[in-house]
Amino acid sequence: MNYPTITFLVFTMFTGIVYFIVPKKLQWTVLLAASAAFFTLACGSRIIFLLAACAIIYIAALMLQHFDDSFAAVKKNIEKSKRKALKKKVRRRKKAVLTIAVICVLSMLLGIKYFNFFGSLINDITGLFGQHQTIPFMKMLMPLGISYYTLMGIGYMTDVFRGTVKAEKNPFMLLLYLCYFPHITEGPFDNYKKLCSQFREPHYINYEMIKNGGIRFTWGLFKKFVIADRAGLIVNTIFADHGSFGGSALAFAVILYTIQLYAEFSGCMDMVCGVSNMFGIRISENFKRPFFSVSITDFWQRWHITLGQWLKNYVFYPVSLSEHFKRINESVRKKGWNEHITVFLPGAYALFFVWFINGMWHGASWKFIFYGLYYYILMMGGRIAAPLSDRVITSLNINRSSRPYHIFSILRTCIAVCFGMLIFRAESLTKAWDIFTSILTKQKISELFDGSILNGSTHLRDIVILAAAVFLLLAVSFVQEKGISIKAMLGKQKLPVRWLLYLCLLFSVIILGAYGGAYDNMSLIYGEF
Repeated sequence: MNYPTITFLVFTMFTGIVYFIVPKKLQWTVLLAASAAFFTLACGSRIIFLLAACAIIYIAALMLQHFDDSFAAVKKNIEKSKRKALKKKVRRRKKAVLTIAVICVLSMLLGIKYFNFFGSLINDITGLFGQHQTIPFMKMLMPLGISYYTLMGIGYMTDVFRGTVKAEKNPFMLLLYLCYFPHITEGPFDNYKKLCSQFREPHYINYEMIKNGGIRFTWGLFKKFVIADRAGLIVNTIFADHGSFGGSALAFAVILYTIQLYAEFSGCMDMVCGVSNMFGIRISENFKRPFFSVSITDFWQRWHITLGQWLKNYVFYPVSLSEHFKRINESVRKKGWNEHITVFLPGAYALFFVWFINGMWHGASWKFIFYGLYYYILMMGGRIAAPLSDRVITSLNINRSSRPYHIFSILRTCIAVCFGMLIFRAESLTKAWDIFTSILTKQKISELFDGSILNGSTHLRDIVILAAAVFLLLAVSFVQEKGISIKAMLGKQKLPVRWLLYLCLLFSVIILGAYGGAYDNMSLIYGEF
């Protein structure tokens, strides 16, 4: 049951009706029932993985909370030296509980999503030593949202361990947090404290809330059907037979895929936020106009924002604050190296784990690992080259705050991101390299205009619609980047004008959307993760 379907709309409408009818203190139970039904309809008996993960997370969090409460109850009545020793003992026990729980929860994700990858790797390694015992390839269907609820559960347990949140005593509330149906398919990664406090609040039906949620949902449909799915038809045509195309068509396909992925993923986030807004629930934003980024670091602060925040909070900080990291940091400083290097190396060590896990989270293959490490290399390369870059810019009297330099920075970042998306889209690293070399060496601009990039499902009309829709998307993003609220702009218009614009958006989806018998159905790209 994907977001952009009639079934999902009917499901959401029915849930909304029941949600606002029941007593306010029971509203969260309606969301839980809807989420359980959504999950069961999507993956049937595989809901057992969600329930098992929830049980482990629930018990572990209660144990962590028990340790904290027990220590708080006795610490005032014991001597300072004994209190310090007891605190260390409690922390060791908490670490043991957290470690065991994380291993148990992660083992389900690793066993299902990465079994074949690790099995193939082991087979390759043993084959080098002449042993031909093979780990068989297993065909396993991924449980819905396992990559999302696993990380959210780990984040929640870590927050309880740190004492930033209290353990949830109601297992059903925790289950709702993990499987809340608007965000279970593609995220975002919301934290427990923000989301569950809203689940407990009473929510009243409100015209503005329903209207704004509906408009945002429709804007998401526009991105998905008018832009992403139409772009996907051309992208799939070129990537399916990339050897038959020259560099110009391949470069066009890479750029178009970058637009497709953004339009689909951010469009789904608009739908998710729109649906949640109708329930009175505000979930985290996951995108902030990434194509206006001036650096790779800036890009990842605007793209899949909640994944980046999760990795920062639960990978980067634990690694950078670990005893092992502190020893490395101290060792580097004692060697008396250049100050730039002594600052760079410890950060590079911690960020390696962030980007390796980022790549692994996206998929169980070497191309996804390299996808993550590609951005790591760009960021670290930029940091290493920063002193030289600063000297060059100073010697050339380039004004970093000037408009031309700002535009240059955006274009430079977009080009780097497009090559990252080439790795993401290609079937393998080998094919990504083939396409990359073809882009550099086999230019054939004429194929962009002779109809070669079109297939039986796409025509010149689709190119025109796509170009106009992308222009509208960029125009809206440009206005927002200037700090202007589209919602406020529309609010200043007269009521008939506002509703005319709303209806134009709705009918553009109905009339111009790339769906129906003439088009191939496009599955959600990030729904696979």
